[in-house]
Amino acid sequence: MPTNALLLAAQAALSHTGWCACSQIFLCSVTVPVLQVSCAYHGWEFDGDGSCTKMPSTVLCRNVAVAALPCVEKDGFIWVWPGEGVPPEVPTTTQPPPGYTIHAEIKLEVPVEHGLLIENLLDLAHAPFTHQATFAKDWPVPEVVKFHANKLLSGQWDPYPIEMGFQPPCMTISNIGLAQPGKIMRGVTAQDCERHLHQLHVCAPSKKGYTRVLYRMSMDFWGWIKYVPRIGELWKSVAGQVLGEDLKLVVGQQDRLERGGDTWANPVSYDKLGVRYRRWRNGVAAGRLPDGTIGGGRSREETGDENGMISMSAGELFRLDENEGFVDQQAQA
Repeated sequence: MPTNALLLAAQAALSHTGWCACSQIFLCSVTVPVLQVSCAYHGWEFDGDGSCTKMPSTVLCRNVAVAALPCVEKDGFIWVWPGEGVPPEVPTTTQPPPGYTIHAEIKLEVPVEHGLLIENLLDLAHAPFTHQATFAKDWPVPEVVKFHANKLLSGQWDPYPIEMGFQPPCMTISNIGLAQPGKIMRGVTAQDCERHLHQLHVCAPSKKGYTRVLYRMSMDFWGWIKYVPRIGELWKSVAGQVLGEDLKLVVGQQDRLERGGDTWANPVSYDKLGVRYRRWRNGVAAGRLPDGTIGGGRSREETGDENGMISMSAGELFRLDENEGFVDQQAQA
């Protein structure tokens, strides 16, 4: 792991509790090149295990420590395990598929709750209306837009050649088939296309009502274009423009929700993936995981909780039927 990644990982892990053992001051600085996190108030330093190794201006007291969490750097991301027990394997979903070249890595902060942004990313039916000035310019409006689920929280859009999925806790992944650069095909699958654009969006909550977006874009063609001068600025400009089109609407949606509105009052067939994500999230918020257990490794008998926010079993929640009880207003018209 690179030194800078180790330093950032140590800071993230030690700052989970965030406070120095001396005066409860936030641990905010990292000492280079030694892997230490220091307190800006009295200069106390802590190693990667959380043990205090230095107390300037006084005798070093033994057995002084702060909480430390396991952390690892993988594929350019820092993962911190805040749970109990041995950490699971770090997901490989942040990697682009074999044969793809990474062309853009962008970090943005937006004034939207991360769940609303994820739901926006999982909704493709809005593209011909919201993104007419960017990537969906000249897209015809199809008579029907559907999402065909092939497993838990992923599947294939129809009629667009786009594979899309949600990866807990906060990642959306899409693979777009292109007829030619900048031109999307219809009536085929992504696998039928010769060129592909792969996108990873990590939507991490940064503070109440705000999301830090980590975006990675890869392609399996035009590998040489990453060496074009200032191409990175172009990708960032395009990403900001697309996101700006969404934010005009999603910020208003957030305001309406805060005043008592219901985003999912009338779900239709193309809302399948977004509804599944929301149900998954509601279940986690209630302490119930998709495997039927309760968060934190506790059983239902231990918690006495039989009435979580999910009103169906895990099998019912993730069944792969095409209909799932959605009100398809197009079919009723």
